[in-house]
Amino acid sequence: MSQKTIHPTIHAIDRFEQRVLPQLPEISRTRLQNKKKIKQSLYELSGRAEITEEVNQMLHFQVFFVVRNYPPIPITLVINPVKRILCTLYISPGWQNVGCEESPKWVWSS
Repeated sequence: MSQKTIHPTIHAIDRFEQRVLPQLPEISRTRLQNKKKIKQSLYELSGRAEITEEVNQMLHFQVFFVVRNYPPIPITLVINPVKRILCTLYISPGWQNVGCEESPKWVWSS
């Protein structure tokens, strides 16, 4: 499949607010509390997903949401490649933030 735009759903935007925003430092949370900015961030994240062939099932892609001067946050994107939509997202399983709000530290905990 050629690189096509993946559009975030309202549900995905809401899940970003619910699941990812609390993991961000306060200054970044303030900047991303606007749904328009969240949507733009989700367009950028979805663009990283490499969809190489036509499939008829939901795809799960792990990406890292990068915030300047802070460790990247591991996120799993659930994409419907047929409709080209980002259905939902969540913090990737197996990752845990062992740091604090202003100094996050993501570690793999198997």
